[in-house]
Parts: sequence; C-alpha cells; structure tokens
Amino acid sequence: MKKRKILFHINSIGKGGAEKVVSVLSRYFAEDGYDVVIVTLWRAGEEYVLSDKVKRVNLGDLTENARGGRLVLAIRRFTDLRRIIRKEKPDIVLSFCMKANFRSAYSMFGMKTPLMISVRSDPKVHYTPYKRDTGRMERKAAGCVFQTEDARAFFGKRLQEKSRIIWNPVDEKYLNIPTPKECTPKECVAQESIVQRDTQKEQGAQREKRRRIVTVGRISGEKNQLMLLKAFAGLKDRFPDTCVQIYGEEIDHKVKQELAAYSRENHMEERVMFMGPSNTLEKELPGAELFVLPSNYEGMSNALMEAMVMGLPVIATDCPCGGCAMMIADGISGLLVPVGDENALMEAMGRLLSDRDLAMSMGKKAGEIAEKVSPLKVYEEWKAYVEELINGRDRG
Repeated sequence: MKKRKILFHINSIGKGGAEKVVSVLSRYFAEDGYDVVIVTLWRAGEEYVLSDKVKRVNLGDLTENARGGRLVLAIRRFTDLRRIIRKEKPDIVLSFCMKANFRSAYSMFGMKTPLMISVRSDPKVHYTPYKRDTGRMERKAAGCVFQTEDARAFFGKRLQEKSRIIWNPVDEKYLNIPTPKECTPKECVAQESIVQRDTQKEQGAQREKRRRIVTVGRISGEKNQLMLLKAFAGLKDRFPDTCVQIYGEEIDHKVKQELAAYSRENHMEERVMFMGPSNTLEKELPGAELFVLPSNYEGMSNALMEAMVMGLPVIATDCPCGGCAMMIADGISGLLVPVGDENALMEAMGRLLSDRDLAMSMGKKAGEIAEKVSPLKVYEEWKAYVEELINGRDRG
C-alpha cells in the first residue's frame, strides 16, 4: 500500500491552542507511518517542537526579500502555497484557523486533492465579516473538524453534514499527575516551589505558603483577565492567604498595563503575579487551589482541559462557542459563570476557596475528562476521518 502523505497548513507553530493540536497530530501521523509536511507563514518567537519525522516548509522564508505592498505579499503567499501543494502531492491538506482555511481554499482552486478545514474559535466573531471568503471555503472543503456543536451550527447545512466534532488532544505530560491529595508533603512543597521566579526569590518563602489561584492564556482582551482581578478584589480581604498567578504571553501591552494598574489601585500588586509563558505547567500548576478561565470566547480551551486533566478545581465562563460547557458539568466537575459577570465569578471562587472538600471533589471529577482527550484516542478519530476523505477522493 502506498504511503499516505498529509500536508498541514497553519500560520505558525507558535504557542497557541491550534498550534499545539497540529504539533501533537503531526507527530502521531508521522509515527504511524504517514509522510507529514507542515506549511507555515512565519516562524514565531517561541514554537512547539516538531517531530524529527515531520517536514517543515515556511512560506516566510520564501518571501523574505519580496518587494511590494500587502496585496503583493498576499498573492505571493497564495501562489507559493499552491506551488508547494503541487510539489508535495499530498493525499489530503489539513488547514487550521480562519486565515489558513481561506488561503487553502483559494490556493487549491481546481485541484482534486481533498481539503479538510478546522474551525478553532467562535465563528460568529471571526467568520461573520468575511461572508464571501467563508462561502468559498465551505464550497471547497471536503470536510471540516469542529470543536463544538455551536460552532458547527453557524455554517451551511452542506458543510455541517460532512463535518465531525473532535475534541482536542491533551499533551501526554499532563496525564497521570498525582493530585495534591495524593502528594506526600515533601512532593507538594517541591511542586509549589517551582513557581517561584529568580526575580522573586526574596519573597519566595512567603509566597510558597499562599493559596494560589491560577489562570493560563495569552494576555489579551478576549481572555479578560481583568474580570478575574475584579472578582479577586472582592475576596482578597476574606482570604488573605491567597494570590493570583497569571501565566501566558503578553500579546497586548495595553491590556497588561491595565491589569497592573488595577492591581496597584486595589492594593493587590503583591498578590497578583505575571508569570509569563511556561513550558512546564505540568510541574507548576499542581497544588493550586483553583484554575479560573474568564474568557469572553473560546474554541475548546487547551488550558482548561489541561487543568481538568490534572485534577484542579476549575471555574470558567460559559462562553461561546460552547467549549467550556462541553467540558464542565456545572456543579459536578467545575463551575460555569456568565461571561463578564465578576460578581458571579467572585461568588464561585469564594465557594470553592471556603469549601476545600467540595473543591477536591470537583477536581477529582474534572480529571475524568482524561478518558475523552487522550492523544491516542483523539488521533484515532482524526485518522479515521482523514482516511474517509482520502478514500472518498480515490473512489471519485
């Protein structure tokens, strides 16, 4: 049997949710005997490490010295992607996220190679302004992977009928981590000590004793970390031994400034810590009292999924397009609060901070999500769908 070739297209392999999924899936496909190529637009400052068996082609390297404005560059990207697809001759192209989906749909005009697109965020936000491009994408796509039913319902009936809903795979390193209840005292102290940064050594002893509320996500408006800080401001006197740790890359400097200013104005600057991005969250997050996701919208949050797999008590907004509600059974494996409602979040946080038995019970139930998101299980779902589309092309 001829070896199958899969070509992934995504803007970069930078530290993001869709990028993580591509890095995991590409590795599994490569280890399963497929030829795998990933085509990106640029190289991010911090990227996921790809398998040695995966070939990377970066369009930015090809257009680095190209002259002309944005239109000329856009045309070059279309033509270069089309040329690479023709050269690589993949059995299928898998594109991730809106711009890559549009680019693939236009670049593959007239090609018989099946295109599988993947919608990774709230389509009402990202696809509504681009009706013409969205229509072109829907007509060209042989299939689509959605994360939630709400996202699928946004698109036309034809695309819905040939699509699948597949959850994200969690990275293996988050599996089988002892919960705080299972840790020995020595192990738990060691886990908590990892969160200290060199610049915070003088306050390390004090902070190791604090109960940590953690959130993970790039610092930008849609992640709404300010909602978390407003909720914390209403609880800080009631729970003087707590602190907030914000993990994630600074995408919007104005948002970071706003968060820092709010912390100062409310006398919380010593209890709100910006931890930056981390590659070792599986070591840093265990032992935290709460994980909070205050986003305005999400696809299927990898950060929330990882926290649940690790058995942390979680609180998230019931945000579009339904990913948090799919993962959390409200009141059983975590708590859901309305988008933008800091009072509801404050109440939920206070409830779990004051009732440790309830928090631990919810954390234990949250950990059961691991059965649905193991990398091998999710990979098998993708593989079955990929083979179905390739075989459909062959029959055609």
